[in-house]
Amino acid sequence: MYDDLKSKIESTFNFRLNRNQWRDLKRLLYEIYRRDQKEPRTVIDSLKNKTSVKKAGGRNKFFAIKKELIGYRYPLTSQKIAIDTKDVFLAELKEPFPDNYSPTTPFVPEKIFIEKEARGSYLEGRFRFTFPDIEFEELILSGEYIKKHKFSPHQLKRPLVFIVKERWDFIKPCPCTSHCLSCRYWILNLGFGCPFDCSYCFLQQYANFPGIVLPANLDDFFTQFDGFYKKLKNPIRIGTGEFCDSLALDDITGYSRQLAEYFRDKNLFFELKTKSDNIANLLKITGAANIVIAFSLNPQTLIDSEEQASSSLSQRLAAAKQLQEKGYSLAFHFDPIIYYEGWENDYKKVVDRLYGHVRSPLRWISLGTLRSARELKNVVERRFPQSSIFYGELLLGKDRKLRYPKFLKTRMFKKMTGWIREYDSKTPLYLCMEDKDIWQDCGFTPDTSQKVERSLLLPGID
Repeated sequence: MYDDLKSKIESTFNFRLNRNQWRDLKRLLYEIYRRDQKEPRTVIDSLKNKTSVKKAGGRNKFFAIKKELIGYRYPLTSQKIAIDTKDVFLAELKEPFPDNYSPTTPFVPEKIFIEKEARGSYLEGRFRFTFPDIEFEELILSGEYIKKHKFSPHQLKRPLVFIVKERWDFIKPCPCTSHCLSCRYWILNLGFGCPFDCSYCFLQQYANFPGIVLPANLDDFFTQFDGFYKKLKNPIRIGTGEFCDSLALDDITGYSRQLAEYFRDKNLFFELKTKSDNIANLLKITGAANIVIAFSLNPQTLIDSEEQASSSLSQRLAAAKQLQEKGYSLAFHFDPIIYYEGWENDYKKVVDRLYGHVRSPLRWISLGTLRSARELKNVVERRFPQSSIFYGELLLGKDRKLRYPKFLKTRMFKKMTGWIREYDSKTPLYLCMEDKDIWQDCGFTPDTSQKVERSLLLPGID
């Protein structure tokens, strides 16, 4: 089909396309179709009457056509600003993976690998008890598997489990994109990989092996944190949700009980971030105000299409209600907020449902719009060919990541903030991975994130 389109463009506009030119136009025609269901031939025909195209001659004909197609591809942005073609990411189209692994529920490992130094651990015992018929294989180091097996992103969700002894990557500050205000968050790296499969997840581009890595040596984490905690002068927020879902496999690992008991009553917030309702272990112990269970929220239509194998919105909100009644603190993350036709109605309903389930104020709510490295879009197209979220108004930002333009992000953040504030004037809100200008345009002050930490000592701050 696309070869015919190339011939149609060349014959219609009487010039020859080189390889790079055809790559760009092919990509734009494809994304216009995915975005608006406009047939490529119809789009090409519509260009014949464009003044800019008719007036262009020679090599400028290509640039005139490309500019018009960019206007079709980004209808909202093109009405607001002049789009620099350098900010439009046009990668070569590739076919979807034919044999992409998809997660199943409940999670059942295909195979379990265990490092020699993790043998005899409680975590090994938990997996042997839960999956008595699954094969175990011993490794000296988990890196042995990576060396012997070539990895392709389509294997990312292959259900392999690696039980390891973590040796160095215990505690670190949350990495923040250049130009963005820091969220002042700390990370306890308690695993890598997730049984859920979200189309926008950065692990697809970041990971270099399939499956899920789980550390067996929690005592070493606690020993490391003991020393770290003694040096703290102010309260911090720390959590486990950067490279894994904090609760998705908690019925097997039992991490949450050990973590909650260790961190309770410390002068900090400890956060478990999740898209699951796997809270049985937390309900078996007494809650604590500084133990924060945080749920990522999206409209159910997006959960269905973009967050495979995760719990439904209803299940997450019901779990949040139970935990709040048990004495835990709650937080919520609207991240990523995704722009699409009808997004306002859908997200407003999520906010309404949220405050129909829980009491305010909450510990915090974060807001972040869809964003990604350029390379992730290529992987998503091949792993999630049905997903269309990356065909929204995403352009390359200052950090050369795909982001919505400033006017659109500001509109989305203001809408979300307004809906939340109709119910709740006290919960601290903050923006994730945004620069100072966006914070200020949306009514936030640069010290907003500091208020979250201070609220541990000063409950009920504005």
